[in-house]
Amino acid sequence: ETIFQACSISKHVAMVGTLRLIQEGVLDFEEDVNRYLVSWKVPANGSWQPRVTLRQLLGHVAGLTQNWYRGFRCGDVVPTLHQVLEGQEPANTPPVRVELIPGSQFRYSGSHYAVLQQLLIDVTGKPFAELMQELVFEPLGMQNSSYDQEYPERRLEATAVGHYLGGEAVYGKWRVYPEMAGAGLWTTAVDLAQVACELYRAHMGKPTHMLKKDVVDQALMPQATESFGLGMHLEGHGHSRRFGHGGDNIGYRCLSATYVEQGMGVVALTNADDGEWVIVEAVRAIAKEYAWPDYLPKHVTVMVDAQVYADYVG
Repeated sequence: ETIFQACSISKHVAMVGTLRLIQEGVLDFEEDVNRYLVSWKVPANGSWQPRVTLRQLLGHVAGLTQNWYRGFRCGDVVPTLHQVLEGQEPANTPPVRVELIPGSQFRYSGSHYAVLQQLLIDVTGKPFAELMQELVFEPLGMQNSSYDQEYPERRLEATAVGHYLGGEAVYGKWRVYPEMAGAGLWTTAVDLAQVACELYRAHMGKPTHMLKKDVVDQALMPQATESFGLGMHLEGHGHSRRFGHGGDNIGYRCLSATYVEQGMGVVALTNADDGEWVIVEAVRAIAKEYAWPDYLPKHVTVMVDAQVYADYVG
């Protein structure tokens, strides 16, 4: 029940909430997002008004400004989402603009999910954290999850403090993210596993809590690159196909990976900048123990002249 910052897995979960609104007919994959946005709109570039679709936002192919949101120290002035989108102080990233022709190429960027967050707020009229509670956490029984940036303050005894390289605790314990959809989710490994299970069950045509097979299959389709669908990384082929997401915030590293058809997977959350090495070793051990297909590197035995060994001594 330990609560961690889920870093960019926040995008994966925000995508799940978006799928619910799509299957309910509130949103459409192919609609121009400016038709949904109210308080902020994707601006024109000179005389050119780009047309960006919801599918392009979810798949990181809208060509938006390349931003990695690094958050804000606890106690500092935190910008509004509108200030983030406009790059206005106290935001610490450039304004979100269309820099590439939408749909032309994959460009992973938190900007896509900052726009998605604003879109979901505008369409529903609800605060983002409250909306995700309604769309995702309650139906899946995720009792230890929230996008509310004050959530860890209410759960201090259960929240893992972030750490820099070398083991020093993050200043203020953790960073605050107004870009909640992109990086601000607080959750547990058990809760995140419920998301993976729901996506797996929907794709396999099994009973689900909320998602339907058709929208999940859309998310599992590669977009401008074979390695990314909608809000999820894709790996492997055939029976070894996997979906999931990684994450990298200041003080935290995480990973979620699930086999599309095998019913096997893992969620690993750590509270340190070098936590990725813990994740690598832990997941390798799990993959070996449970005989995950085509996950571990394939080692090839080669013959070596015994006289060569002497060159490596010492």
